[in-house]
Amino acid sequence: MSYQTIRTEQAGAVMTITVDRPPVNALSLQVLEELTTVTEGEAARQEVHAVVITGAGRTFVAGADIRSFAEHDPVSGPHPSIRLGNDLFNLIEAYPKVVIAAVNGPCLGGGNELAMACDYRIASTGATFGQPEIKLGLVPGWGGMQRLPRLIGRGRALDLLLTGRTVSAEEARGMGLVGEVVEPEELLPRSHELARQLAEMPPLAVAYTKERVAKGMSEKQGQAVRDDEWTFEDLLGSEDGREGLAAFLEKRQPRWQGR
Repeated sequence: MSYQTIRTEQAGAVMTITVDRPPVNALSLQVLEELTTVTEGEAARQEVHAVVITGAGRTFVAGADIRSFAEHDPVSGPHPSIRLGNDLFNLIEAYPKVVIAAVNGPCLGGGNELAMACDYRIASTGATFGQPEIKLGLVPGWGGMQRLPRLIGRGRALDLLLTGRTVSAEEARGMGLVGEVVEPEELLPRSHELARQLAEMPPLAVAYTKERVAKGMSEKQGQAVRDDEWTFEDLLGSEDGREGLAAFLEKRQPRWQGR
């Protein structure tokens, strides 16, 4: 498909989605719509096993489209991008494939919320992170107040949310917000390397793992463990489960079918 604010590229089982809306890749309504379209469409194809999301130029995503919020008349109803953005980020978080955020520069506000919805966050040394909404008299509208405490803890999350300060990639890594920090020229190669490794994992087990981790976070631990039992049994009876066991016993590489 043809897009105006994003670019897509597929290499093997890995799809790269690049947000390309100069000058700072702000998440306008159009960007959110196109990201939703590609996530529900191209990236959902069976031959895609992993997705990398990055930004064009020197910015990952520097936030939402502030002008559209300033021009919005609250009397007309909710701003359309709020629900759309939350639906998109929830979709990414629950996506049955691995999603990696390759953070190449400023990752602020809605950009940080997008990155937090991904499974992995790899940052270049020049990347920065923050939730500056409070400086506008607002709060994060796309899950930042919920995902951030779950990733880095309540105290650190409140520090970022209440001060609106920006942190470096290394500080973000120390907090647990980022998994790896690499030199800028290594960002996409490293992200694609990880994506290729994860794309080789059994698709059904990847999807079930993501689903159970997400659902288990909102369940009591005992119930979550019980539900995990059923997931294990489902996989044990699947073609991939039988293939994985057979390949192990026969000392050969498994051939995953995703069923």
